[in-house]
Amino acid sequence: MRRGILRSAIPLLIVASATTAFSAGLGDHSWKYIRPTNTGVMGDYSTALWLDPQGQLYLGGFNPLFEEGGFSRFIESENRWENFSNVDYPIIGDVNDTYGSPRISDMVPDANGGLWMGTGRGLLYFDPAIGPDSFVRWDNTNSPMPYAGAQDIDIAPDGTIWVATAAGQDGGLVRFKPQTNEWKVWGYGTNEDNWIGDRTVYAASVQPKPDGGYLVWVETLFGILSYDSETAVFTQYPNNGAVGDLYWVCRNDGTDSSGNTWMFRLTNVSQHPSLDYRQPDGTWVVPPQPPFAFYALDAFRALDGGRAVLIGPGSEAWYFDGTTWHNRGEWRAGGFTYAIDMDDSGNIWVSGNGGAGRYDAEIGTWQRYRLTNTGLLDMWPRDIAFSPNGDLWVTENAAPGVGGIGMFDGVRWHNHNVFTYGLGEEWPFPTDNADAITFRPSTGKVCFNPMNNGIHEWNGSAYETIEEGGKSDGLVEDSFGRLWTMGNYFSFRYHDELGFHDVDIAGWGANVVTDPSRPGTVWGCANLEVVRTDGNYYFSRENVDLPELNALHDVLTTVAVEPSGAAWVGSTEGLFRIDAEAGTHQWWHNSNSDLPGDQCTPLAYTPDGLIWFTNFNSQGYEPVLVWFDGTTFGTLGSADGLPHAQIYDAEYREVPGGYELWLACASRGLAVLTVQTNDPADVDLAAVAGPSLLHPNHPNPFMQETDLSFTLGAPSSVRLEVFDASGRRVRGLVDGLMGEGTHTLNWDGRSDAGREVGSGVYFYRIETPNGSDERRMTLVR
Repeated sequence: MRRGILRSAIPLLIVASATTAFSAGLGDHSWKYIRPTNTGVMGDYSTALWLDPQGQLYLGGFNPLFEEGGFSRFIESENRWENFSNVDYPIIGDVNDTYGSPRISDMVPDANGGLWMGTGRGLLYFDPAIGPDSFVRWDNTNSPMPYAGAQDIDIAPDGTIWVATAAGQDGGLVRFKPQTNEWKVWGYGTNEDNWIGDRTVYAASVQPKPDGGYLVWVETLFGILSYDSETAVFTQYPNNGAVGDLYWVCRNDGTDSSGNTWMFRLTNVSQHPSLDYRQPDGTWVVPPQPPFAFYALDAFRALDGGRAVLIGPGSEAWYFDGTTWHNRGEWRAGGFTYAIDMDDSGNIWVSGNGGAGRYDAEIGTWQRYRLTNTGLLDMWPRDIAFSPNGDLWVTENAAPGVGGIGMFDGVRWHNHNVFTYGLGEEWPFPTDNADAITFRPSTGKVCFNPMNNGIHEWNGSAYETIEEGGKSDGLVEDSFGRLWTMGNYFSFRYHDELGFHDVDIAGWGANVVTDPSRPGTVWGCANLEVVRTDGNYYFSRENVDLPELNALHDVLTTVAVEPSGAAWVGSTEGLFRIDAEAGTHQWWHNSNSDLPGDQCTPLAYTPDGLIWFTNFNSQGYEPVLVWFDGTTFGTLGSADGLPHAQIYDAEYREVPGGYELWLACASRGLAVLTVQTNDPADVDLAAVAGPSLLHPNHPNPFMQETDLSFTLGAPSSVRLEVFDASGRRVRGLVDGLMGEGTHTLNWDGRSDAGREVGSGVYFYRIETPNGSDERRMTLVR
């Protein structure tokens, strides 16, 4: 007999009626998506870059498994990435277009500051001063642009766009005049204007002529040509192994602002072709050659005054100052570097497979940027949790890629994994997967389970071990500050100051959630039993106790709890609502209701009285996300914005006017459904809870000082303090009455005594009568 077990008589089926106060359906709603392809360095395959006149980085990236990508803009002073992805802006490229649509191969600015990009299927235009509303795309569906992907693009002095394309019989050289929408394509089988009939073009580099007009240097499969804008004729150059023969045009920015065009040319028949540049007047300059031999360059950038940067063997960056070559070191091991640029201060950016790297000219070191230290790690988040200040914590499962845990404060990601390159936390566990995660309000720590490697906590500066070894399928803290874990088979426990205590449960563990109606109480679900308990009190329902199920094959899935303490329990044969206080249950099935499916997996009960669940694996039904208000079932499928109906976890948080439902979707990252329950204009901002009060500090990390901002919906007393990672107060910044609106205070990195504090993680906390909030920041001396 189980300890303290409470069993009531098994009731007959009770129909859904007035026993629960339900909502009247789903309100206005919208979607947003968070993925590795629209956060930070997008997709980890970074194929193009450009530095604007202020040295700000634009970085093209994509994920080849899902054909998602676009480009991101790095606001270095704020250490944040602004993303422009086809996840959010479909005009960038079609996710169903295998190999190419959102893959950006080149970025070139025009005279007006517009950015032209070559993609796997055409041309894309973006005006940084306007933003996403400026996007225009040309491909084979709306222009004569070949279906072949753009290999290289350049812009002539008259604003004409030249595009090198290469793919089967559909490639060639393209000329586009945006002012008149005129197109010209020289491709397969064409000899017009002395074209050689080639369909494979690798490079196109525009060189102005001293007396007006320009040449376009073109590298094709069969040799080098130049197009003269004044004669409108191509000239082909021989390649017979003689001195002066041209071999390759430096693609992606081979011409500098002075009109010098870099190419490979044979200057000595007994040596490899040399890297030379042709001046606008036609004379060739043979500069000192790099101290290594090569045949072609994928990452090259011509700079003013006959200077250049390139990637040589071993992924080493080299800078040519016009006289001497300087080795700037290896940006990362391995090949496949695609682009390089240097700003006016000598800082170098490169991109390739595995993100981007920045060489700091002042200190002579490289900083690596990847999705591993700038965005959501992968497409397989497993569990999510919110801290009281609104930060999102997520476990990530490396399928494929790099896993660990990540924290998102709404602006930036801070990750824990093996490849953070100093912009995150080390991952000391012998697995790069993580399963369960929760935030513990009693300690302010994040608790998580590295897959099969026990239970650990992150205190803001170090890991603390609760248990070595073992797996958790669910973690939650009860109102007494005890940590509950749902393990694998017959494993349900809680942890307090005395250690772990076992609680009976039958079957393979699924999840555990708090019961908001009863102190210290949780609901735990395994496939054969659901349990409500505080460690002493014990209420149970096994699958054999539910007459609607066949105990030989029907099992339970997960549990979600409403504010009253009643539990919604899923099964392979419908949805149950179990009232432990009354000892009764209700059952919905497609045989007695409009339930869309047979297998139900409850995810969350939201403030509008909706229970959310999935019907994934239901026989004969399209997988969807389902909501139920006690009377009506509603569904959201792929046509409604749901990216995947297999959902591992769901958590909600209230926002002005409604709530956000965050979903961890199998293979599709995070999806956020915002549901409007009332007009945001009617929300009393003074009554909004703490998580909306405090804004991210800026800059962060910081070296000397940082600004801390917060918003008040009405005049209020305010206390704002800074604490170190151990919780000791460092500095008080304000303690008094402040008016409505947004306020900004500066912390100069000093204590109350006026002494400079050391490098490390610090927290700033605000307290008002309407709530409190806390955020973290990093000081680097």
